[in-house]
Amino acid sequence: MEILTQVTQIASLPTNIFMTLLVLAGITIFLVIIIFLIRYLIETAPFAYVNARVRSMESRLLNEHKLNELIEATGITDLIGFLEDTDYGPYLSEVMNQSSDSVIVEKALNIHLAHIYKTLSNIVPDSAKKILKLLEKKFDVKNIKTLLRAKYVGLDAEETFKLLIPLGTIPESKLRELSEAKTIEEIVSGLEGTEYAHILSDELSKYEQAGKLTSLEMSLDKYVLGELWKNISIDGTEKDLFKEFVGTMIDIENLKMILKGKADGLSSEIISEYITDFGYELAPWKLKELADAESIEGVISSLEGTKYASILTDNLEEFEKAKTTYVFEKALDKYLVELGRRLSLRQPFGVGPIIGLITSKELEVRNLKIIIKGKIEGLPASQIRELLVE
Repeated sequence: MEILTQVTQIASLPTNIFMTLLVLAGITIFLVIIIFLIRYLIETAPFAYVNARVRSMESRLLNEHKLNELIEATGITDLIGFLEDTDYGPYLSEVMNQSSDSVIVEKALNIHLAHIYKTLSNIVPDSAKKILKLLEKKFDVKNIKTLLRAKYVGLDAEETFKLLIPLGTIPESKLRELSEAKTIEEIVSGLEGTEYAHILSDELSKYEQAGKLTSLEMSLDKYVLGELWKNISIDGTEKDLFKEFVGTMIDIENLKMILKGKADGLSSEIISEYITDFGYELAPWKLKELADAESIEGVISSLEGTKYASILTDNLEEFEKAKTTYVFEKALDKYLVELGRRLSLRQPFGVGPIIGLITSKELEVRNLKIIIKGKIEGLPASQIRELLVE
């Protein structure tokens, strides 16, 4: 009623004053729109060149026809031949003589993926550079895990070095030096001066007691995810998208650890030690509740009200048949890829396409590894298809 009275009073003003107020209101609205557009252009303009490059990379992703061709290939040599005219061709041509070794072929794929991250981190604006640099650290973790596993099974220096990816923050000269280490303990001491040394040192006693690498490897994963989360700011549209993407990735990695821990009969204390106690939707109290659950069914029940509940519930029947948590891991990874695609569309002129490319490329490389390993092991095409994340 008060608003109506005000409108009536304004309408009863002399024509010249009313028109002046109307013009001022129009100018105000126009200025608000202009300010919004300028701010939008300032945020998105730095991404114009980057996203043109990203779209070009996206256009070279393998389509469904090419994937089917790879799955139906008669052997690994034919499969690598089919990839000759793709972005993977130059990387795989170097290992053609060792194509029966899935580890060597996987290394070639990992180097290609690392180059994608390197390219993106070199061309993106400063607002996104730090996050991509942190994501690059996953190749440090891959290399350290490879070093630990190589020494664990007794590989010599040359065999060890051949498995490493010469990218990441650890210099190639340091990787060569670490390859010469004779024991797990020597690798840990050899990392002195890097950010990973104290992480592994703290877990070394557990390795020595159990004789397994699990605690060392999980501590590395937890550290990198923690660094990612710590460095994400909520200020700015593009960083909000990164927060949602990285936060969901952390949620998913935590859920994988919890589900696998329950399947392996680990105590809630051990599970809690290796999950990252933060994320996007799963708060610390919820993670504790999930770790304390009696069973996998209890974990799913405790997720009621979150977006992850339906993902796991929809795959519970398949898990009960297969008796492997890979069923859940595959479903969760598929969700992350779908999220990446949605974020790409949500902000098509900002950081969205970069996130979309990262998730699509990670998925493509993962599926290629599954196909290649399946071919080397002689699996039928139908079984390989079941293992793929689509």
